[in-house]
Amino acid sequence: MGEYSSRLSGAKAILFDMHETITEVNEDIMTLTRKVAKTAGIDLTNFTDEELNVALERVIEWFNPYQIENDVDIHFGSEVEHWTSANRVMFEALGFEGLSDEVLVSVEECWKEHLKTWESLRPDAKTTLVELHNRNYQLGICTRRSDDPTDLLRKWGVLDILATIQWSSVPGYSKPHPYTLILAAEEIGVNPLRCAFVGNSVDADIVAANRAEMIPILTTWADPEEAQKAPEGTHIVSEVSELLDLFE
Repeated sequence: MGEYSSRLSGAKAILFDMHETITEVNEDIMTLTRKVAKTAGIDLTNFTDEELNVALERVIEWFNPYQIENDVDIHFGSEVEHWTSANRVMFEALGFEGLSDEVLVSVEECWKEHLKTWESLRPDAKTTLVELHNRNYQLGICTRRSDDPTDLLRKWGVLDILATIQWSSVPGYSKPHPYTLILAAEEIGVNPLRCAFVGNSVDADIVAANRAEMIPILTTWADPEEAQKAPEGTHIVSEVSELLDLFE
């Protein structure tokens, strides 16, 4: 514990995951999926959450190997056309055959539009980030989003206090791989050993933090059960605001 406390006191930078770490969503992913499809003219109301989840898992099973085999770049997925084939996989898993590319592009355009308002910055997260910045910590974002979150962070009023923003949903680059964390540390010029990484998922965020040899910090407000999976050496906070007690 002494060594761990020493690392906390020597930290110069604190990096954050976004989704359900410092942001919260206004509806679950299944509700959002139905809403997006309806906007594009496809009715999914007769499908259960389990059926939709299976279809979304099919997309991941197909899309991850596809990205690796095609050696896509770190920000693949940011363009609408990147998702045409993936959307086809999802709808075919639900029994929708023969959808045109135009319809599938429309679906992705609806996804991107809805994602602009799907999540918001938690008030306690904003006040915590501002105070940590005032305490002279360098702050950054490392997220598995497929789109650049800069515009969202600007809208939420925290862009100016962030020293680095790294994002990728591509396997090999995205968490649990440590690539975006190391990129963030390099950009701000801070040794990874003097960085902390804060996230809500053990399998993605804490694994990535440990692989990058950063200080791993788990937030549990979104899912308290994650605490039971945390490996030794993980610092656990129930609210983001508790970081102010760790980094005085």
